Amino acid sequence: MFPILKDSPLFRGLDQKTIDTLLERSSFATATYQPGECIAKRDTAYSGLMIILRGSARGEMTDAAGRRRVIDNITAPQLIAPAFLFGGYNRLPIDVIAGDEGAEIMTLHRGGLFEMMQDNTIVLSNFIDIISNRANYFSRKIYALSVLMLTEKVAALLLSGDAQGDTLPLQEDKMADELDITRNALEQTLGELAKKGYIEISETQVVIRNRKALEAMVVPQ
Repeated sequence: MFPILKDSPLFRGLDQKTIDTLLERSSFATATYQPGECIAKRDTAYSGLMIILRGSARGEMTDAAGRRRVIDNITAPQLIAPAFLFGGYNRLPIDVIAGDEGAEIMTLHRGGLFEMMQDNTIVLSNFIDIISNRANYFSRKIYALSVLMLTEKVAALLLSGDAQGDTLPLQEDKMADELDITRNALEQTLGELAKKGYIEISETQVVIRNRKALEAMVVPQ
């Protein structure tokens, strides 16, 4: 029926005949998307598991500066956001956009997938593995993104400070309160900016050494 599904992590270990039989008992639909077309928007109710049959897709989100950030690139025959199909919050955390070559998507209804996992323990085991692996991946990805966004917020605060020229008083408690972060997180971020040569820190003040670099971090590209 769909030979590529034999390479999908959901059906790993199953032959094509078994996959076809499982699909025949399930409810699913397919749709084709042009390059750059929105497949699903963030906060859309996620009632069916999306599997890429052809092409690719990317997960995007908008940061505080209004920039679009790619969270994940997904190619056939991978699954899209499987961890959000079940549980109390069944909404997509990202926008899903078709890749440069477009995409063909199978949507496997949640109830059909649940019955499939009841009928075949290999599918159940595969799905659990997928969720665990993706959860670990996104934990690392979100952490890296949060660090990046925090750096941008600190840069914006430095640029908006009431300063004489490029020199600002170092008021860590006040800055941490304004950013709603811990003082330790602020110190680490300031330290990273100092290592890059963007700022210079003393006990009482911060001196901006590369204003253009800080501005590039907070201005939408």
